Amino acid sequence: MLTEVGYLDDTVSNLECIELVLKDEFKVVSFHHPEKFLESLASHSYSAILLDVNMPILDGFEVFEKVVQHPSYNGCPIIFLSSDVSADNRIKSFTLGAVDFMSRDISPEEMLLRIKSKIQFFKKHRSIIEFGPLNVNLTLLKARLNGKDVPLTFIELKILCKVLRAYPEPVPRDVLIDNVWRGAHVLDATIHTHVFNLNTKLEEFDHEIQMYRNVGIQLVPRES
Repeated sequence: MLTEVGYLDDTVSNLECIELVLKDEFKVVSFHHPEKFLESLASHSYSAILLDVNMPILDGFEVFEKVVQHPSYNGCPIIFLSSDVSADNRIKSFTLGAVDFMSRDISPEEMLLRIKSKIQFFKKHRSIIEFGPLNVNLTLLKARLNGKDVPLTFIELKILCKVLRAYPEPVPRDVLIDNVWRGAHVLDATIHTHVFNLNTKLEEFDHEIQMYRNVGIQLVPRES
């Protein structure tokens, strides 16, 4: 499952161009109407949002303010794209809270790297992790699935956060132990027990954690 990036631009050719640049790394969900884009926040958990600056109905700055006030906004990085790279536009973008401002003249390689960098930082440091119907709040140390609280132990919560942040990549055994048990000596049987209990508590979730002995763990789609 590719990471979703939301993109709003009133010019169809711009939408097509960015989709082409990012399609191998991300699923780009594109919109040319601001209201449709804002409505999508309720049904999509974007890992980044790209906004055009100059648009006729609402400009990018107005859309930015509506996004950050939206109840479904998950705190993901917001990046402005524009042909107008004036100092006023750049200053206003960063004053509002955008994490980047990119000219349309930027090379595809640099654009991709900058977006990936912002997403990686967001995933590593975010306090709320959303994965479909699963919501994990690291500040409150709580997990909710389909709107219901899931009673996880602290160790289970740390394991779950690690696999969600790494998805779709596996978490190597040594990295897991270093992050969850602070490098202590841990038997595979101990890890297996925690993973088994976690999968049992999340039996309604459409993914599960698979453990590969002496290798690590990975979040994968649950078999039907």
